[in-house]
Amino acid sequence: MFNTLLNLAAYCPNTVLDPETGNPITLDRLAAVLPPSLAELELSTDPVVPVPEPLRESFARYRPTPLFEATAFAEAVGNGCRVFVKDEGATPSGNHKANSAWWVAYHCAQDGTAKITTETTGNWGIALALAAAEFDIEVLCFIDEASLRARPDRAELMRAAGARVEVVHPEDSGQFDPLVLSANHAVDYTRRQPGARYVFGSVYNYFILPQTIVGLEAREQLGELRPDVVVGSCGGGANLLGISGAFLADRLAGSDGPEVVCAESELCPIVSKGVLGQYSIDNQGFYPKLHTYGLERLLGADYIGGLGSTIVAAPVARCHAEGLIRTTTVSIGQAQAAAALFARTEGRRVALETGYQLAAVIAEARRGPGRSILVNISSIGQAAMFA
Repeated sequence: MFNTLLNLAAYCPNTVLDPETGNPITLDRLAAVLPPSLAELELSTDPVVPVPEPLRESFARYRPTPLFEATAFAEAVGNGCRVFVKDEGATPSGNHKANSAWWVAYHCAQDGTAKITTETTGNWGIALALAAAEFDIEVLCFIDEASLRARPDRAELMRAAGARVEVVHPEDSGQFDPLVLSANHAVDYTRRQPGARYVFGSVYNYFILPQTIVGLEAREQLGELRPDVVVGSCGGGANLLGISGAFLADRLAGSDGPEVVCAESELCPIVSKGVLGQYSIDNQGFYPKLHTYGLERLLGADYIGGLGSTIVAAPVARCHAEGLIRTTTVSIGQAQAAAALFARTEGRRVALETGYQLAAVIAEARRGPGRSILVNISSIGQAAMFA
């Protein structure tokens, strides 16, 4: 078990901004919105952050997650590629969100936070509810109607884990972006509830930081083998920075490392088409802004899984601007086809978000013969807790 995690935000100073002034936010101002422990993590400039002992014990129940070589999938893809898979489906929530959920719940408990509100398309709400239950924290999840229609079991699983669930309907607002719509409702509720704290389930440093354990483990599990390419999907950036963070930190420090590829949805090309500016997940001037890439809106209303964030974590923007991250833009059909191929060859059904990554793996394999590619996956269907 790793005693420290990587703080990629240390490479992006002064990117957390006061929503009113647009200037770098102070700790006191940020702690008025976030639980104080998370506010400190958000503004930390230390390149590594220690993992508290109780959290090491929590993580040790399911980490390290397995790493395996997907030989049948690689053979079907062809061109002599090798595909190494970090299996985040082995977490209690069946995806990488568990890492941030336990991290957030622990720090909220340390601050005496009794109620957390959040927005979700489903998986983050399940993970947070599972973790918060261990610390006797109440969770209220706001989910948009389209996400729930695409995955109707998400609300049931969130409630089974102990969360309250509110469904946000598009007719309630003119807001097109479902995550912003849900975030606005969560913010409205939080402002009316003394003691409640709103925690956004992506993008911000307190969420990204615990994800770096994924890449740290993968690098250790690979031993002497170094992949040519590391692939992650990118909505808000947690998946991508989780699997690639250890390698990106090496490259930011001037060392060699594998190419890092961001698989994004063609309906939300947040990295390739994002514009550098000041953005927040809500439009009410509540949550801190980030100096990063953003999109004005999604480019369609089709369900694209968890890749619908119209802002991205600041380290993704910096690394892309410096040429350390490439993008592959994937259609829903390509993602579904890649997930279907993985299911046929490896006997594993994976989440739609993983389908985007696997489509990018296929594209990378075809760029040149004999490439070794590292990717992480999430499961589909019920969370492991309820299997």
